[in-house]
Amino acid sequence: MIKVLTVGPLEENCVIVVDEESKEAVVVDPGAEGDRIIKSLENLTLRYIIATHGHLDHVGQVGYLKKVYDVPFVMNEKDLFLINNDIFPGFAQMIGAYPCPQIDIKIKEGDVIEFGRFSMKVIETPGHTPGSVCFYDEKNQFVITGDTLFKGSIGRTDLPGGDNSQMEQSLKKLMELPDDTDVIPGHGDTTKIGIEKKSNPYITGVFRLKW
Repeated sequence: MIKVLTVGPLEENCVIVVDEESKEAVVVDPGAEGDRIIKSLENLTLRYIIATHGHLDHVGQVGYLKKVYDVPFVMNEKDLFLINNDIFPGFAQMIGAYPCPQIDIKIKEGDVIEFGRFSMKVIETPGHTPGSVCFYDEKNQFVITGDTLFKGSIGRTDLPGGDNSQMEQSLKKLMELPDDTDVIPGHGDTTKIGIEKKSNPYITGVFRLKW
């Protein structure tokens, strides 16, 4: 079971993946509304707190959740410079972010996060940030893409650490996944890899990754 909670003023998608048999769960990108996230974890055993990248609207409640759950915080260390970086003046206050703790488990390309019957493979997808990653579960046919790939769009590359050429390579990597793979993005509606191949203007080349 996958729960998508759209939280905070930037309407960020916090993703809770639950193994209904063991009642084990992981939280991906707890950006805002920590109490709501915790309520959604009632009667579940949280195994990991995970981030697709280090922007505050995706890690803003990691510190709050760590006060409640004694579980590891998992992220790519290339985004360490971002986890307490306001980027914009007053951004942390606007989204109610807590100070983000250091990473407990540093992940990289090819690592696998296992819990219950789930096995999510780490795909490094720099471009939006240097340490952006996606989490791909081949068996259950879904990929959590953070701010790399959206329905009909992609993550911006004009923030600190962003890179157009890296984004292009990351998108090519994601397009190699099976067409029927469900895409759960960091903002907006879910989609499928096959749909984005055909209709996403950044994938089809209409905008050629330019803004």
